[in-house]
Amino acid sequence: MHMTFSSMRALRSQPIDLLEIVSMEGRYYMARFYFGGTGYVLTDEHDHVMMFTGACAAREAFHGLPVAKTEVLPPTGTDEMIGMPVTHSETMRVPL
Repeated sequence: MHMTFSSMRALRSQPIDLLEIVSMEGRYYMARFYFGGTGYVLTDEHDHVMMFTGACAAREAFHGLPVAKTEVLPPTGTDEMIGMPVTHSETMRVPL
């Protein structure tokens, strides 16, 4: 699911259980967040995923909102290697 920035700000009273700042090729970051087990991706008013130039910039977008836990999900270098067997390894999570 997705949610716009203005809609997210309107829900100030509802705490965010988890904010995941997902690295997209190590250059841009997107924000994925959860309310009561339901996940959302932060989008702009045109329904495009909001991209941030750094993990701290993504976290700053949630400034003033109650966030219980924030984690950065960095990329794995072998995820994009051609010919590598598919593995089901656990995603690295870095607390922020």
